Amino acid sequence: MRMWTSIKLRRRHIADRNREKTPKPAYGMFNWISAFVKLPDQFVLNHQTLDNYLFIRYFRMLTYICLVGTIITWVFLLRVNYNGGGGQSELDMFTFSNVSDPNKFYWHAGCAWVFLSFVMFVITRETLYYINLRQAYLTTPRNATRISTRVVLFTGVPEDMRHERWIKADFFGVKRVWLATDCTELESLVSTMNDTAISLEESEIKLSTIATKKHLKGEKHFADDPERAGTATQQWIAPKERPSKRIALVGRKQDAIDMYREQLKTTMPKVEALQKRHIQGYEKLLPAAFVEFETQRAAQLAYSDPFWRQPGKMEAACIGLASPNEIIWPNLAMGKPERWTRTIIANTIVVLLIVFWSVPVGLVGSLADIENLAQNFPPLGFVNKLPSSTKGAISGLLPTILISAILALVPIICRCKLLAMSR
Repeated sequence: MRMWTSIKLRRRHIADRNREKTPKPAYGMFNWISAFVKLPDQFVLNHQTLDNYLFIRYFRMLTYICLVGTIITWVFLLRVNYNGGGGQSELDMFTFSNVSDPNKFYWHAGCAWVFLSFVMFVITRETLYYINLRQAYLTTPRNATRISTRVVLFTGVPEDMRHERWIKADFFGVKRVWLATDCTELESLVSTMNDTAISLEESEIKLSTIATKKHLKGEKHFADDPERAGTATQQWIAPKERPSKRIALVGRKQDAIDMYREQLKTTMPKVEALQKRHIQGYEKLLPAAFVEFETQRAAQLAYSDPFWRQPGKMEAACIGLASPNEIIWPNLAMGKPERWTRTIIANTIVVLLIVFWSVPVGLVGSLADIENLAQNFPPLGFVNKLPSSTKGAISGLLPTILISAILALVPIICRCKLLAMSR
């Protein structure tokens, strides 16, 4: 009986595990549509984060909007334009330029109102759905127990507030407080330690590879030498064959493994000692603090309190951080004045970029009417002498290519701006 029960439980466990597996991706050009429609929302929420689920739902919303817009356009507007009696030909027959009766434009206005109403309805519906879903998702037992849902990051903390006692006195239901410290030196040491450890691992792998090749080839080994009767690599590899590292361009070579091990022995105690100093709060404090509350309600109240968004007060930056990678740690050292200054500079650059970007875009767009441009601009008079096919290629393809190249520069400029602002 017990064995039969154990078998049933094992089968049930296997069935549950198979049910929880992510389904295989659908192959084919259009097979993804059925998989996209059939994928249940609960499955996505259980296997991904709330943001990932909302991202997928966002694409679903756009699909519905485009589908309704296509139906309205094809069923009503195209028929109205086609029968407009404007005397147009080819594809121009399906545009509103083919409509000669002004009263028929009421169809266009009516379809625009219907489509706009549908879009506003979908946006309102999705907004209400997001509010209810977010509240329900965060209050589930699985998420309520996560510490990230009860931790609020405050930035712009004044110097007189950079103490756990004062922060606890200004909030209700505070459990713990972590004051951010300047970890520039610690980050440098940790980076050096990691690089050294990687180099040591690479050198040891290289040493093992050489020893394995010699052993497989049956070359002479040094097992009979009392001074070489150590590890297997020592028995098969001569000292001059071990991985080496030159200290400087003209310096002498040293054994790479021994050198990296000595560097780790020197760096690791420094890292541990500096970490203890940061934990104990002896290092320079930054104007940022992570505050853990007893309950989600207390964390949400502290995060949404408008009092902390007043001038001269610290500001609740974010809540629910799932990973330390979501934080740009160097930016925690910035105070409110510096943040405001950088925000003003960034917005100014964006406005100037929008204003001045219209100049090259307008110049490129004028190439679409290359014949008129050549008549008004004498240096381009040779264009009128070109064959019609060449002029068609210039007016049709060249503006598109140049516009694409100009737009491709936008993310590069924005990325450079962000890098400059983060320093």
